[in-house]
Amino acid sequence: MLELQAELAALATRGEMEAVMRLIATRGQELSGGAGAAVALIEEGEIVCRAGTGSVARAVGERMQLEGTLTSQSMASRQAMRCDDTELDTRVDRATCRRMGARSLVVTPLVFGERPGALLFALSPRPNAFGEVEERRVSLLARSAGPLLALAQASKVAVERERELWALKEMMRRRDAELEVVIQSIEEPAYLVGEGGAVRANRAALELLGADSALGLRGHPVLLAERLQPRSPETQAPVGLDEDPLARALTGQPWTRELVVRHTRAGMDVRVRTSGAPVRVDGKVVAAVVVHTDVGARRRVEEQKDQFLTLVERSTECIGITTLTGRPVYLNPAGRGLLGFESQEAFRASAVLETYLPEDREAARVAFTAVRERGHWEGELRLRDRRTGEAIPVWHQLFTLVARETGRPVGLGSVTRDLREPLRAEAVRERLIDIVSNDLREPLSAIAVAASTLLRRGELSEADTKAAGRIAQSAERMGRLMGQVLDFTRTYLGAGLVLLPTRMDLDVVAQDVVAAAELEHPDRLVRYVKRGDASGLWDRERLVELLSMLLGHALRGSPAERPVDLRLKGEGEEVVVEVSRTGAPIPAEVLPQLFDAFRSSPVDEARREHEGLGLFLAREIARAHGGDVEVRSSAAEGTTFRVRLPRGAATVD
Repeated sequence: MLELQAELAALATRGEMEAVMRLIATRGQELSGGAGAAVALIEEGEIVCRAGTGSVARAVGERMQLEGTLTSQSMASRQAMRCDDTELDTRVDRATCRRMGARSLVVTPLVFGERPGALLFALSPRPNAFGEVEERRVSLLARSAGPLLALAQASKVAVERERELWALKEMMRRRDAELEVVIQSIEEPAYLVGEGGAVRANRAALELLGADSALGLRGHPVLLAERLQPRSPETQAPVGLDEDPLARALTGQPWTRELVVRHTRAGMDVRVRTSGAPVRVDGKVVAAVVVHTDVGARRRVEEQKDQFLTLVERSTECIGITTLTGRPVYLNPAGRGLLGFESQEAFRASAVLETYLPEDREAARVAFTAVRERGHWEGELRLRDRRTGEAIPVWHQLFTLVARETGRPVGLGSVTRDLREPLRAEAVRERLIDIVSNDLREPLSAIAVAASTLLRRGELSEADTKAAGRIAQSAERMGRLMGQVLDFTRTYLGAGLVLLPTRMDLDVVAQDVVAAAELEHPDRLVRYVKRGDASGLWDRERLVELLSMLLGHALRGSPAERPVDLRLKGEGEEVVVEVSRTGAPIPAEVLPQLFDAFRSSPVDEARREHEGLGLFLAREIARAHGGDVEVRSSAAEGTTFRVRLPRGAATVD
């Protein structure tokens, strides 16, 4: 019994009331020798089974009558009582005993303090299963376990109250954090003041009041007034408590008025609209919330809005606003002039899709859907002049307009640029380039033919032969430069390079380029290696240009006694070309701009020709074929240009 009391005491101290009841029921069954035992609590005039063992385990939750039963007699006498046959004894609830399988039973009260608070039952499916010995054992167990069950109940209540207190503290902590978030989210100076001074203050309020934290603002609320020095904007006279929004709010009266206050941190006076609102708990004013709104700042915001509207009104770009559903709201004068609207009202009365050319309206619907989903869309569309029906090609930028306070979309905006003049100018430039290039090619060709003819006849003196040779070389170089300039101009204007792709083997091209380079540089060694299949669909002449430019660059940038390597590797769906040299590396600061056509080069004229447009065009040729060029350069590894060329539709059969 002592071991049982120690075990029960340990469980009871921790408030584990269910475990205590189960242990009492278990020992009750063991001591009585019954088929089962149960502990029931008295709840609102009924007996409710809360723990059971053996045959009674399934009866947990069972409710039994209390008044006029053997159970009520046991409680009244505080003594154990026995029923030898529930079918014959009128003191028991026969229906409940049948459900619990009890033909005989012993019941004894578990006393909580001054009154029984629970009952211990020992049950058996056989009549006359219990005698005086079993009755005494169960009674002894109840007397020793009753106080411990009472302790368990009290401990459980204490644990539950501790949990409730913890939950309450956690809720207060969350509410406190939420209050801090709310205060800090206010842009204007805002603070919460109680009887002991400021309880909460946002960053703007700390700046205004010249404090590092709300702790520095503790004390009587009057001290806050001394910091702010509130004065009347009209007379500059100090404001009394009857006109101070904080003082009025602490008395339960909301109050708002304009004041001039001292910005402690900035050391200057500011004009603010001060609002004070009381905070009540159970009807009692416990604090006040004060917010200062900078009136001057609001005026500056209004001025900025006016300036922005002036900028929009005077812009030469077409600027418009619609609702999220596409209903017209605003169109600036430039937009109204572009589209032929006589007034703002005429635009608002129209349908937005009607401003587009009929053939482009479906594309416009797609654009509006995209901007609603992604927040932004831009591209080329065609608008319609309402007066003439003329198609107006434009560059269209659509975007969502969001509310500053909530960040939610509230409308759609558009900025539109008329492309008619740029397109006309581009057409003129293209035509001018064609005319100039054709007019230059004819006299240049004549110069080259004349120089070649003179050299072939062999009738010139040595000096004249050198002069004719220089003329021929210069003509060839001018032709090459002219081609590069034309290619660059087309690329720079967005037209791209013209390609004439054919089925070809890059190995043949590479060998021709290497042979030409060795002929031009007879004192240099070019090592050529080819691995794998090099077939593809490419423009042969363009790739001759690309390889010649890279190989020439490598030869000019390396010492004469060192070789240059050209490697060709067929790798799956693409062919990779690598041109490598040793010698001084390309400076790290130059690498990012190496393919820039406008990069200046402090070298001789020949290198300017190749390093200016040459590398730029080499990269553009690779990109026109769907590939690219990259370069790496270091003192240890030398310089390598790597060209990646997808095979295109000409993969090997």
